[in-house]
Amino acid sequence: MDFFMGTADAPRILELLDNHLQGASQQEIGLPDYLYDHTTPRVTSSPFYSAYVKIAEGCANHCSYCVIPSIRGTLRSRDIPSVVAEVKGLVARGVKEVNLIAQDVTAFGAERGNGSELTALLSELVKIDELVWLRLLYAYPDGITDELLDMIAAEEKICSYLDLPIQHIDDQILAAMNRRIDGAGIRSLLERIRTRIPEITLRTSLIVGFPGETDEQFRQLLAFVEEGHFERLGVFRYSREEGTSAAKLEKQVPERSKMSRYKRLMKAQSRVSLRKNLALKGRIDQVLVEGYSEETELLLRGRSVRQAPDVDGQVYITSGMADVGDIVALKITDSSEYDLIGEICEE
Repeated sequence: MDFFMGTADAPRILELLDNHLQGASQQEIGLPDYLYDHTTPRVTSSPFYSAYVKIAEGCANHCSYCVIPSIRGTLRSRDIPSVVAEVKGLVARGVKEVNLIAQDVTAFGAERGNGSELTALLSELVKIDELVWLRLLYAYPDGITDELLDMIAAEEKICSYLDLPIQHIDDQILAAMNRRIDGAGIRSLLERIRTRIPEITLRTSLIVGFPGETDEQFRQLLAFVEEGHFERLGVFRYSREEGTSAAKLEKQVPERSKMSRYKRLMKAQSRVSLRKNLALKGRIDQVLVEGYSEETELLLRGRSVRQAPDVDGQVYITSGMADVGDIVALKITDSSEYDLIGEICEE
């Protein structure tokens, strides 16, 4: 590698490359302070009907295993008019589903001193006429307020879906991770969410093999997963990231143990997912049609409002016709652990 660029240097890429080609021997990497806005040129790599919109950059949570604050910098939020302008532009080009992302969407605007501005942003975005689905991804658990939950429950355009990474359930591990919530707080939050939005779909992510994680602490996590709190769940094996405080902790867990724990959690969640999917049989869901099945052109495929792009399963459509990008009513007739099967409802 003979050229380095910092995350703040994207707007200067042509200048920096030109300097490098002219023989500049050293490149100073700028502080991570770059933040794009609605005027930044953008080429969307997602399908025409769906887009990700980053509403903030960086993070102020400082989880002990995470290097993002060092790479991306501290929290920097876009202003609300900028996000609204970008979403309006995307919708004008045919986007129906907008997925709001950040390292922590619930912290949006918090660095400006008045708490999170997420609900204020959402209240403006739902006014955009042709926008159909608005989805929240990567929501830090202790930032989920009753105000936000009530807005999700009330606004038809906001998908009843939350991705809230909890990482673990054991109090000692959560404290070592520098998370601002304990196991009891997580359980209380999940109960509060389900009470306010009974039909919500919840996704989380967990880390196995964090330094010092004992067999008993893992069994506690496994039992928690088996209780069936989440429709979707991803598991990561702890990675010792240089520059993080967790990398210096003693009692690093062997890779073999991490892999074993990973497999056990995923197997447990597959049983939970199957049970929850089978319970949807006979329900009518809104489904975004994405094209033909990769296995056969005799079946259309899509995603339910319960499924986020790239990380969740698919819906296989066995009856009915629709165009790519259409959102149709579909009756669920069967399912597997991660995918749904259904028929487009006749009008």
